[in-house]
Amino acid sequence: MKKKIEQLAWTIFLVIPLSIMGQKDFSKEKSKLDALGISVDANLRITNSQANRIMFVWDSIYDIGKKQQINYVLNDSIWEQLIIQEISRAEQKNQAQLITRLHYYLAHIYHSRKLYTKSIPIQLQIIKAKQYLTKQQLQKTYTKIEKAYVLTNQLNKALAIRKLRLSLGMTEGSYDLYQDFELHELALKDFLLYEHLNNYKKEVDKYRYYKILGNLYFELGKIDSARKYFTIGLNISDQQIQDPNKKTPLNLHTSGKASFLGLLGKCYLAEHQYKKAIEYLLIDIEQSDDDKNNKLFKMIHLANAYIGNKELKNAKSSIRKIEQLTKDKEDKRIALRMNEMKSNYFLLANQLDSALFYSNLYNTQKDTHNEIIRKNQAILLLSNIEAEARKKDLILTKAKLDKERADKKAQLVFLWGSIIVIIMAGISLIVLVINNIQKSKSKQLIESKNEENELLLKELHHRVKNNLQVIYSLINLQKRRLVSPELHQSLSMVQNRIKTMSLVHQNLHENDNFKEVNLASYIKTISDYLKSLYFREEKEINIQLEIENSIELSMDKAITIGLLINEILSNSLKYAFKGKSEGCISIDVQKLHTGIQMKIKDNGIGFIPDQHNSKSLGLYLIENLVKQIQGRYEIETFEGTTYLIYFNA
Repeated sequence: MKKKIEQLAWTIFLVIPLSIMGQKDFSKEKSKLDALGISVDANLRITNSQANRIMFVWDSIYDIGKKQQINYVLNDSIWEQLIIQEISRAEQKNQAQLITRLHYYLAHIYHSRKLYTKSIPIQLQIIKAKQYLTKQQLQKTYTKIEKAYVLTNQLNKALAIRKLRLSLGMTEGSYDLYQDFELHELALKDFLLYEHLNNYKKEVDKYRYYKILGNLYFELGKIDSARKYFTIGLNISDQQIQDPNKKTPLNLHTSGKASFLGLLGKCYLAEHQYKKAIEYLLIDIEQSDDDKNNKLFKMIHLANAYIGNKELKNAKSSIRKIEQLTKDKEDKRIALRMNEMKSNYFLLANQLDSALFYSNLYNTQKDTHNEIIRKNQAILLLSNIEAEARKKDLILTKAKLDKERADKKAQLVFLWGSIIVIIMAGISLIVLVINNIQKSKSKQLIESKNEENELLLKELHHRVKNNLQVIYSLINLQKRRLVSPELHQSLSMVQNRIKTMSLVHQNLHENDNFKEVNLASYIKTISDYLKSLYFREEKEINIQLEIENSIELSMDKAITIGLLINEILSNSLKYAFKGKSEGCISIDVQKLHTGIQMKIKDNGIGFIPDQHNSKSLGLYLIENLVKQIQGRYEIETFEGTTYLIYFNA
């Protein structure tokens, strides 16, 4: 009987809403679609293919400069329904190109709704059939899938997409990755290095520049600087609104103005000027019906402003609206903000049980969030994105010097050509002598410039090494304030990895070869450093090196190998000889026919890999570092622990 009652309840729960949905009146949506030239029946079913018309309508609105305008005409669920119908029809006819193009728009809808478990598989499918996309569509797809990976904490996959985008010239900097994982100073530095206002030709594009720059300063706590750039953007929008001759639709400038007012409201909120914050944020929210993401974040700021101003009724109303906007969204960072906001609201309302519940929920999520951020920060710092930026900077500097030399040479050729034309034939010999002298000077100048370039390269490696040492010292200062031994140990491991990278630049700075690192010398330096770090007088640990002296590696590969040595050797020195007074570690690196074999062995107590902590950051880094050099590795645990690593030279 109980089972029948449960079945009846589920039937009522499922069937009644479906019957209500089936009876929904779509007359308004049908009228809007008819006006756009898209023919549907009363239930929004498409009888004949409308795919090309749907894509044309979308693109004609999107190309104006603001995708969200299409949502103002019809909401996302309607477009989703239409596009899915067209995809089904195209699949029946095996129209691969049309399927890919329609998937591009469907993925865009899911991404804007933060439904990343739906958007990511479709975007991966699109990339496999990228020949059917325009260059702009492919670039936007790469950008969105990278962002989706970031927001779902899949940083390694996001970094792989970022490196691909860098190699294809789709982007230059990485400020947004640094910003997502709270490395705000690096984000600002990277943005100022690669993003230049001159690259933003349209006024509406300048809005984006000043918003990003202002937000970067805001996240660093520099409210005055943030307000400065938000105000510049606001003034530009005011100028555009007053000029009726512009081709850009007026609503883009009015929306831009409202957005900058909302950002200024955020500054007032940070300064606890709640009334001004509420005034400015309300203006932005009223203009944000066609930009749901902007509306969501400004509503969160507004709710916090109401709480700060002790307006309980308005705060409660805002929180309810935010819950509607965040329904089904896969964004844990928004959930974190919501729980903090609810805790503050219930505390103000003197509902202490609810306040405590949301406070505990927030603290639990915050701890998880901080752990994810910490690990991702370590991955970001260990990745070679910053190194790639330095390389590009060096290449640009070299190109500038080459251009200056070419310009000077062209000027000299033109000068002497003019002299030859006007000087009499009788003094041609003198001209030839002078020309020879000039060639000699040019040769000396080139040689001088080459020497200067070598000095610049040497100085570059020296400065990188010093910068890494500064980071090392800053972490030392932070360690002194820590109470937790686990955090202290984690920071020490990060310091070791930083030291390993700095040793490469030290090696390049101290030698005449600026391109390759001698592996034997580099590994000896690392092992001496780690032994001095972990050596204890009561233990006698011997490190034996057998490395071919002829092995030379590029800087990038040497850094990766150094980080591998650091992780494995640190593990051995710390854990392998517990309970033993003496031990031996051997590092054997030999050239093979197909590449290089590196064998690191200790005669310690050993460990069983399957029983080892799978969440160990050390083993995680070893695995990913081996992948980075396109190698493979094995672990043996007979009479100690042995790592066998193979990679191409």
